[in-house]
Amino acid sequence: MQTPPDDLDARALGEAAPAKGLAREACPYAEGTQARTLWLSGYDAAVAAGAVPVTGGIQREPGR
Repeated sequence: MQTPPDDLDARALGEAAPAKGLAREACPYAEGTQARTLWLSGYDAAVAAGAVPVTGGIQREPGR
């Protein structure tokens, strides 16, 4: 099994999450990790910039 690349940008992934249909609570990183903090800050920044937040985990039809 390959490990993820070292340059994986968790914040950028969080910023893209609302558009991909992911809710804030669907953060894929473990509690207490720096990656989780970055992902959540990216998600919050996207919502603050006007992205529509998703609720309930994963939206059935992302983008709609």
